[in-house]
Amino acid sequence: MAWRAGLEPYEVETCPPINPHVHYRYGVSQMQGRRPYMEDRHTAVADLNGDPTQSFYGIFDGHGGDGAANYCVQAMCQNVIREPSITKEPAEALKSGFLRTDQEIANSKNSEDGTTAVVVFTQGNEMFVAHAGDSRAVLVHRSGDVSVLTSDHKPNRPDERRRIQELGGSVVFWGVWRVEGILAVSRAIGDRMLKPLVVAEPEVKELTRTEEDQYLVLASDGVWDTVSNDEVAQLVLKYEDPQTAAQHLMEEAYARGSMDNICVMVIDLRV
Repeated sequence: MAWRAGLEPYEVETCPPINPHVHYRYGVSQMQGRRPYMEDRHTAVADLNGDPTQSFYGIFDGHGGDGAANYCVQAMCQNVIREPSITKEPAEALKSGFLRTDQEIANSKNSEDGTTAVVVFTQGNEMFVAHAGDSRAVLVHRSGDVSVLTSDHKPNRPDERRRIQELGGSVVFWGVWRVEGILAVSRAIGDRMLKPLVVAEPEVKELTRTEEDQYLVLASDGVWDTVSNDEVAQLVLKYEDPQTAAQHLMEEAYARGSMDNICVMVIDLRV
């Protein structure tokens, strides 16, 4: 089904088919929710560089349009794995891939929109989580404990505010804190008109999968605005199937009054 606008508030946007070849199986659910347009996107790519343990997962939350999010689905993984450092220094490859994708969008005509990004690159038991913006990743342990793997790039985060102000920009409260009174995230891909204040360089976290890990949850802020990290962990652990977990988490965020598009990916780390 093609992406389209005009869904009824609770109509679920049909997802692209699940990729069955990724190293860790996953479930994904998304909905337009109470927004007039659907701008959330996701991707999952398997068998990178001929290695069946290498996979790439990502969620992209567009703003001001869906062009940047669509482009990230098409190009982000390719830009990451083409980096010579991908095998020995995946974190550097992820950073370079984010920046290359951002530059390609900036070089295109009529590209004023932008997108957040949270992605995971797996290589055996090693996982690398990179993000720019306020889409989030949390690791849910079998015990019910949760490890937050990302820190939202909000303009009022002290280090982000300092960086923006040192560049001559402003952080203004307009409903929420915004860069130049416009954008509610301080890092994103695209947003050409807010460069260099809004940057695409991701923060990257490396971790090794253990037997205590059950799910890695990626989601756009349509989830995190209404469901806490601990509540996400409690909810997804009720379900053995990651697709069922993703669907119920999406529905819970909407039921709690989320006003945004919602996209949830639950990656099953049990092997």
